[in-house]
Amino acid sequence: MRANRPLWMNRLDELHLLTPMRILAIVVVAIVLTMVMRTVINRVLGRTLGLAERALASALKSAVVGVVWGTAVITIISEIGVNIGGVIATATIIGGAVAFGAQTLIRDLIAGLFVLAEDQYGVGDQVDLGYATGQVERITLRSVRLRDGEGRVWHMAHGNVVRVANLSKSSLALLDLEVARDTDPAVVEEVATRLGSKLSEDAAAASIMTGAPTIVGISEVRDDRLVYRVAVPTLPGRHDEVRRAWRTLAVGAFRDGDLRHPQPTVTTVVVSPPAAPSAE
Repeated sequence: MRANRPLWMNRLDELHLLTPMRILAIVVVAIVLTMVMRTVINRVLGRTLGLAERALASALKSAVVGVVWGTAVITIISEIGVNIGGVIATATIIGGAVAFGAQTLIRDLIAGLFVLAEDQYGVGDQVDLGYATGQVERITLRSVRLRDGEGRVWHMAHGNVVRVANLSKSSLALLDLEVARDTDPAVVEEVATRLGSKLSEDAAAASIMTGAPTIVGISEVRDDRLVYRVAVPTLPGRHDEVRRAWRTLAVGAFRDGDLRHPQPTVTTVVVSPPAAPSAE
């Protein structure tokens, strides 16, 4: 085999420099491939999808670096003369067992990949994930960390999320008035209109409202009450502040007698005592 090689390679082999030169070449190729793949990922995700600064780009670049340098290390070990056949076979068996037992983890990673690729939400967004609602503090390929309005921190795996409401894209505060069932709807509409005007004049609420309140009307009819709804567009994620101001105004309307609270319906059931047993 040495006879089929060029003379300079035989000379390097005699000087015991052939193996180090091969290892150096492997390292150089790995470095070049890493730089090229990073550039490709940035261009594809940045220019085409506009996601260069998102977590997806970081995750893909980390995966590429892991694959390239993992292959480089295995090749270098083979060049040194270590038989890696048994190591690869063992690693394959262990990897299969781990993959079988880590189905939930794989599901979370795949779901996280789509979350990042579709840009469903990012750090700083106010989201409702079904189980928890709050502001996104950190997002990875496997899970997301939220902080709710009470300061609690929630860690949720992407695979457990079946619906996502991104409240930072747009926000609409739905404001309800629950009044007695026999209240005249015209009276409720007049009071709701007046409360909406007061809400627009409130300094704290007006600064986060992006439009005038809209009267939706009766949204629900129950046995003892009517639910009258008003919709107010707000800045993303600021709807709770408008709701607090609305509740304060609504309490004042009930206190002044403009509206009447619903009266719960109480049903009385009379149970007759059992008849006395006969003498027989």
